[in-house]
Amino acid sequence: MRRRSLVVLVVAAVAAAVVTPLALARAGEGDGGAGHPSGQGSAAAPAAPADAGLAKGFIDLTGGTPAAQQDGVAAFEGTGVPGLAKCRQYKILSLAANRYIAEEQSLTGTAHNMLRARTAPGQTGAWEVFEICSDDGGHLVHLRAASNYLVTAEFAYTGRNTGMLRGRGEWTDIWETFDVWTDAGKYYLRNVSRGTYFTCRLDYTGQYYQEMKATGSAPGAWEALWFDAI
Repeated sequence: MRRRSLVVLVVAAVAAAVVTPLALARAGEGDGGAGHPSGQGSAAAPAAPADAGLAKGFIDLTGGTPAAQQDGVAAFEGTGVPGLAKCRQYKILSLAANRYIAEEQSLTGTAHNMLRARTAPGQTGAWEVFEICSDDGGHLVHLRAASNYLVTAEFAYTGRNTGMLRGRGEWTDIWETFDVWTDAGKYYLRNVSRGTYFTCRLDYTGQYYQEMKATGSAPGAWEALWFDAI
């Protein structure tokens, strides 16, 4: 009788050892419900670019013509930003929203010049044009918006506005610098100050609907971009 009880206990222990990891693995699937998995990017995606199967990418700047100052150094007009080697104009599509990113110059206060993926294909204008500039062949990039200011990740903001992307920068610092990653034809821009990605907030409402922020913790659907050269 004791032998039979011992056998039963051993079998039960083995079964528990097998079932428990499976249960834990399944419990981690689909975290976040039907909406976006996390407030900061796609939590279901791997946390590090190397684990996500991404490759270091670049934005093609061939044919870009920088504006020259009198001393021959390339520069931005209207911002006083030191010169960069190459610039090229692009429209940027958020694949999750299927909308082009616009600089919202009509908004006021801290939302002035906020980036938002709100323009349908075929309806783009000046606010959807960004000049992408780089001095290393397009791997590290800076984006000049239609206002002539650099796109800045506002990490000094708090609450829901933390990491808002907007045209405000007047010089190239870490909040204005992004590295480029690619995967299966999709592009991702990661802010070098925090290691977080451009993300489109499809869960916001009102004037903040589809706001672009630099808070994506991993490269998921809300972080995927496409670049159309002009």
